[in-house]
Amino acid sequence: MIAPKRAFLLAGFLTFAGCAVEVGGPATDMSYYDASGNVLYVDEAPPAPRAEVIIGVAPSPDHVWIGGYWARRAGSWVWIDGRWMLRPRPGVAWVPGHWERHPRGHVWISGHWR
Repeated sequence: MIAPKRAFLLAGFLTFAGCAVEVGGPATDMSYYDASGNVLYVDEAPPAPRAEVIIGVAPSPDHVWIGGYWARRAGSWVWIDGRWMLRPRPGVAWVPGHWERHPRGHVWISGHWR
């Protein structure tokens, strides 16, 4: 049996876990490569970017809003929402990811810190 204090803490954690803002690195933000390291191209152009509203306020002065983007998942376009991300060190700026048109198709260029 769970002690009342622990049950209260667990309930609080579970309640706020659904409201949390992701502040870590994006797990799905990647360039498209196959297992051999070859770039994967997408024939279809991505949809136009969505207008986004920044959610809440920065969790700290060291957090930066990273805008959303279109990703290709199982043959469909899926919007990945923007999120707050912790700046790795002072003085660096986020360069947003973007889709580039190449002769062989569109390729995702991952966002990165500069």
